Amino acid sequence: MSEDLTPREQAARAVVDFDRAMHDPNRAVDPVGALFRALGAAAAQHAVEARAARTRWRNRPEAKARRSAAAAKAAATRKAKKAAEEAAWAAEAERDARVPTVHCPHIDFVPYGSGETECVLAPGHRGDDHEDIDGHSWPNDDCNETDCGEACGY
Repeated sequence: MSEDLTPREQAARAVVDFDRAMHDPNRAVDPVGALFRALGAAAAQHAVEARAARTRWRNRPEAKARRSAAAAKAAATRKAKKAAEEAAWAAEAERDARVPTVHCPHIDFVPYGSGETECVLAPGHRGDDHEDIDGHSWPNDDCNETDCGEACGY
């Protein structure tokens, strides 16, 4: 086969050669083997040409410009998301780092169970029980209003 033929022309030529070889009583070659070799060469040339066409299409200036713009937009989005996450982490760390200015000596920290019992004179206190941040309440047996007020300066 000559190299100046397209893969489609090479395949058509291989079929014609196969037909001629099949009907030739003095044939010296295997016609089926020759057909498959010719079709394989045509397919290989088609694959090379298709790969080159894809590369040319991908390397057009407008395609490169679109890819560059998309990459820059994606990098800006990632940077903005990362800055937002870091700001949220910093805000959470700042919120968690705040310490009350007045510390009651009657706060009972238990490493299991209910956790801290808040001061009887703390804002949001109702009657003779204590509340935590989530609204759960429990009785206060250790702290009375007089002792706590004197110790804490209320």
